[in-house]
Amino acid sequence: MKKTIVIFFISSMLLSCGGAQKASNAISSGNYYEAFELAISNLRKDKSSKNSQKNVPVLKEAYDKAAALDNKVIRTLEKSNSKKDLYTVYQTYQLMDVRQDEVKALQPLYSEGQEYVFNYEDYSQKTALAKNNLSKYLYQESIRLLATSKVENARIAHENLEELYYDINADYKNDVRDLLDKAKAKGSSFVLVTLKNKVNSQLKDSTSRSEISNFTKINTSNFNNPWVIYHEKREKNIQYNYITEFNLNTLQFVPEKLNQQKVDQKKRVQDGWKYTYDSAGNVMKDAEGNDMKEAKYVDVTAEVMLYQQVKSASLIGKLVIKNLKTGAVMSTHPLTGEAKLENIYAKYRGDQRAIEEKYYDALNKKEAQFPDDVVFKKYALDNLKKQGMEILNQQKF
Repeated sequence: MKKTIVIFFISSMLLSCGGAQKASNAISSGNYYEAFELAISNLRKDKSSKNSQKNVPVLKEAYDKAAALDNKVIRTLEKSNSKKDLYTVYQTYQLMDVRQDEVKALQPLYSEGQEYVFNYEDYSQKTALAKNNLSKYLYQESIRLLATSKVENARIAHENLEELYYDINADYKNDVRDLLDKAKAKGSSFVLVTLKNKVNSQLKDSTSRSEISNFTKINTSNFNNPWVIYHEKREKNIQYNYITEFNLNTLQFVPEKLNQQKVDQKKRVQDGWKYTYDSAGNVMKDAEGNDMKEAKYVDVTAEVMLYQQVKSASLIGKLVIKNLKTGAVMSTHPLTGEAKLENIYAKYRGDQRAIEEKYYDALNKKEAQFPDDVVFKKYALDNLKKQGMEILNQQKF
């Protein structure tokens, strides 16, 4: 037991020393942030043991050098007026403040009986100024971009305004939400979705007609391009860039059909045993004196009746995409929505041993009750629409 305790103590001591050494090596390599994280992580686990306290002077050195490096970076960038640099200044002040709080939470810190004092600074005003400078840039740059006629600039402005409103400073200006809506509208491509239905007379049931009426409604939540806005009805004051025409041209419906096929089966199978006789008509014996037997085979036959139930619907159409500014057809895509169900089952008569294994699945199945015609029409319509949605999702508007 004592041996176990000694081994555990030595292991703990080596881990603590090793952690302090890793942090010290990180400082030597100029990785002050890594050194700080290593040292403070070790002290969080146990700041009272002598071995753990070896991290304290390392933490102090990493803390001071990281702060000096941060201040040097800030002095270099604070006169810049680029988005990236303003972000860096703002985030650096935030990180410095967090680093101070992490040390404060562990105070007091001792090593070899000596208390280590850390220098703290109130970064609230500097952080607020950096936040205001970044907010001012994002706001004014967005105003400038929105004053141009380029769609790409409106999208950049929207990105800036989103960062300003949701991440940086929601209360910077009262009109940020309005500017976000303006940037979204100006940066978006508006697409009018229309339907030319030539098969309406074949869709006599109410369910199919309901599906048709909802056909042009598009859920774009999973689409790749958030800058494309689809409308199923033309709205006033919207200048549409493109129009998509779904054409439903032909509905081919095959009612349930039953195909039959008879398959004859024949096989030679083992059917018990028989004794082996010698030329004198006596049962032969093996070396141990037992009666000798041999397998007995017979020819068996069966008749398998295969039944194939088939029912299908095919909706044939196309998707035409036009540029409304030029009037030109951008692309035409053939579409075929299909719904098909097939059920194969079988029955037999005769000796089951004659039947090939490949027919077993069919023999275990029964005649199916297929869905009504309206369901097939709905599936065909859904399948065609799904193909169209995939094309629109890949379209570069």
